[in-house]
Amino acid sequence: MSKRTLSAKGHPNRLRKAAARRKGGRIRLLAFGTIALVVLGLAAYFLWPAMRPTGGGSPGAVTVQLSMGGFDPNHIEGRAGEPLTLRLVNKDTPLHTDGGGWHQLAFENLRIDVNVPPETTQEFTFTPATKGSYRFYCSVCCGGKENPYMWGTLEVKA
Repeated sequence: MSKRTLSAKGHPNRLRKAAARRKGGRIRLLAFGTIALVVLGLAAYFLWPAMRPTGGGSPGAVTVQLSMGGFDPNHIEGRAGEPLTLRLVNKDTPLHTDGGGWHQLAFENLRIDVNVPPETTQEFTFTPATKGSYRFYCSVCCGGKENPYMWGTLEVKA
């Protein structure tokens, strides 16, 4: 056989190997892209409750965000004899194993107990009758009343 015949036989093999390398590179790129999209999608799903807007609701309402980290703000002010509207925004998801993402805002002295489902906003209005300092808490999750972050204060002025 001549050299020309050998190189003609070897040429198709090199083309096949090059095509296989290109195809393998495309498959790896597609797999990487798919994994990246899944990771970004999961990150967005888990971060959305913390990033979602909390506006809307009644004008003048005090927004209180509830999470495993506590109440934000944990100090509220109001006036005796005047209605006070609280907009409770639960930013936790139902995936929390402690309480299933539910939170509570309870005032023992005022006989108020509001439970807020995960990833929801709930408003309620009440009128504190007398001035004073009232503690509120969440005992649904996070160690309950024993957790120092799950407490707050309502300061009612005359």
